[in-house]
Amino acid sequence: MKNSFLPACLIFLTACSPTGDGGQVRLAVLDPGHFHAALVQKSSIDGVSDTVKVYAPEGPELRQYLSLIESYNSRDRSPASWYEDVYAGADYLEKAVTERKADAVVLAGNNRLKSEYILEMVKAGYNVLADKPMAIDTNDFAMLEEAYRIADSSGLVIYELMTERYDTLNMTVRSLVNDRECFGTMSEGTEDNPSVYMKSVHHFYKNVSEEPLTRPQWYYDVRQQGEGIADVTTHLIDLVMWQCFPDRPVDFRKDVRILDAGHYPTRITPDQFRLSTGADRFPDYLSGYVRDGILEVCSNGFILFRIDTLTVRLEVIWDFEAPAGTGDTFTAVYRGTEGLVEVVQDESTDYVKQVFITGRDGVRRMIDIPCGSRSGHEEYFNKVTEKFLEYLSGTDMPLWEKENTLSKYMITTSAVKIASAADRAPGRTVDR
Repeated sequence: MKNSFLPACLIFLTACSPTGDGGQVRLAVLDPGHFHAALVQKSSIDGVSDTVKVYAPEGPELRQYLSLIESYNSRDRSPASWYEDVYAGADYLEKAVTERKADAVVLAGNNRLKSEYILEMVKAGYNVLADKPMAIDTNDFAMLEEAYRIADSSGLVIYELMTERYDTLNMTVRSLVNDRECFGTMSEGTEDNPSVYMKSVHHFYKNVSEEPLTRPQWYYDVRQQGEGIADVTTHLIDLVMWQCFPDRPVDFRKDVRILDAGHYPTRITPDQFRLSTGADRFPDYLSGYVRDGILEVCSNGFILFRIDTLTVRLEVIWDFEAPAGTGDTFTAVYRGTEGLVEVVQDESTDYVKQVFITGRDGVRRMIDIPCGSRSGHEEYFNKVTEKFLEYLSGTDMPLWEKENTLSKYMITTSAVKIASAADRAPGRTVDR
């Protein structure tokens, strides 16, 4: 059933008439349950048709997506000009497959369906631009491998929204850890003193595009959203490979070994759940995670693994809301034979990420990266989309993009399996 609801949005949708494709890439959006789907369209994109085909079930997630697109179209400064051609109905996936009215599809939503969506879209002949995570368990990983096999044989592109590569700070770290004079080579490290250590702290309740973010209720279900070690760590593993093994494929079959993994829950009160989702109560499908009236979300954990001789430990933590005047925090340490590179984002840096390097002289120095030269996270989505379009236009995607993505998801999905098995092991306590 097409455009059968959302009267306010429909006024907006019909206000912007299609301009015709004119040889431009035609974009579709499938089941946009996460705000990252809209961020791809925060601005108009050269080479992409303004008409976007949307396939989704009716409901609040589709309304939220359309509302964000409307805000981008109606802003005073540099408005976008998207025309959203919406098909809303229970058979949205079948409709997307059979209609085939686009060249590429954007996927950002319920992660329980992500791997299946990727596989079905490449089978139907779509190129895929997917938000993370593209797989949240080992069954998903098998589907992702199959999707890449089909894409390779069909000349299609699967590309992931790895936005952190476009952060000036992360580019600086990449240069530093590959500077033999000041850093040397990467230290092999140990489990207690790893070559690379990262800790990332996030929050369920926050602002996006200057408005409080409403999370879908399923976001709190690890069977649908994925655990913390299957979600946020995708960015961290991507950075490790991109920074420490530049332009080199990492093959999970021979280069990667997982040493350990663990997880534990964040406890969400009914009032917090209501503030975040707008729902008056926990849905029935979360009842198995409610203890004494508190929802336990397994969103925290660690992964310890090796790539070749490098030992890497990653930790992710999700709190509900950052204390006033603070925000997300991040720590990273890279150990070299000649130096130490650190990334710090906490109270000591006024919650702004800063890079430090300590050389053989033992002096710790901050690398000056003016805040004015840094774009915000939301601005990186266009950068990733531009790279995706390069690959669609005929530029060969390097082998490391595919191999590193598969290695990343072998690590995350295997880590979830290891952590879950450890919960059931006699005498084993959860690492907190």
